[in-house]
Amino acid sequence: MQLKDKVVLITGAGGLVGLPTIQKCIDAGAKHVIAVDIRQPYELINLKQKYKDKIIIENKDLNYLHNCESLFSNHKVDIVLHLAGIKGSPARATKQPADYLFPMVMFNTNMIKASFEAGVEWFVYMSSVGVYHPSELMCEDDVWNTMPSKNDWYPGWSKRMGELAVESLAIQYGWKNWTIIRPSNIYGLNDNFSPEATVIGSNIWKIFNTEGDMICWGDGSARRDFVFSEDVAQATIDAVQKEVNDIINFGSAKTATIKETIEIIVDEYKKLTGQSKNIVWDTTKPNGDLVRRLDPTKQIKYGILPKIELSEGIAKTISFYKTKL
Repeated sequence: MQLKDKVVLITGAGGLVGLPTIQKCIDAGAKHVIAVDIRQPYELINLKQKYKDKIIIENKDLNYLHNCESLFSNHKVDIVLHLAGIKGSPARATKQPADYLFPMVMFNTNMIKASFEAGVEWFVYMSSVGVYHPSELMCEDDVWNTMPSKNDWYPGWSKRMGELAVESLAIQYGWKNWTIIRPSNIYGLNDNFSPEATVIGSNIWKIFNTEGDMICWGDGSARRDFVFSEDVAQATIDAVQKEVNDIINFGSAKTATIKETIEIIVDEYKKLTGQSKNIVWDTTKPNGDLVRRLDPTKQIKYGILPKIELSEGIAKTISFYKTKL
């Protein structure tokens, strides 16, 4: 299925994955992009100004079913890329679990139901690596044999409920026009750069905003599978174009230790600013899950693969962040 001349609705349009997805949909020839978000970040307004009538911004609170349904009564939508989510660190998820669970269960269920009832040609649900229990290799078919990690307990269950909503419609009504994508740890431009962000976003914030040594949690031995946001955006489009009616992982097919990752951040920071940072590991703090790596078998089978290496992605992300200071 090609995107040319299609109307594509993107939720979470102003976010880390949403913004590059808008651009890629336009590059692929979409007739219109309905950009749905509860907020209007500067970057989304810029895209709107650049492409004018190609982009239609809808400020909607998707926690309410009637707001989701109104998107389809107001527009003839062909494809839905449901990318909306709540991004944050395991520490925040532990302290503020209701901030994840309630909105994600509600807006995921509402958008899935409204998209199905509108009879869209294709629907993509962005799930998460958080649905998995920590493992040396996380395989799609193993999810329901385990529980999510305690570090991702509430976000993980919230994303799992969205997957169940899609699968329930597939079982009861024979719905086949959908893809569920489970991306690994996403980073990139327009990330949530703050002390409460995930590994790369929080440490890029830290290196620019703290004096003296760079204090990092744990010993750096934990391993993560990182993917750049622009690659995730392309994966959503590839899933539509290839009509992948399946649940698929989307990762880099390899892992990097937190230590290696932060050393890349420090190296790229030095290249950009000429300044050095000394890393100090606070081993009184937890490492988090020791390993998170997605099994790439299915994504290789479908030819849905990332292109941007970790060092290149971090360099782009740090350069972007510096321009926003």
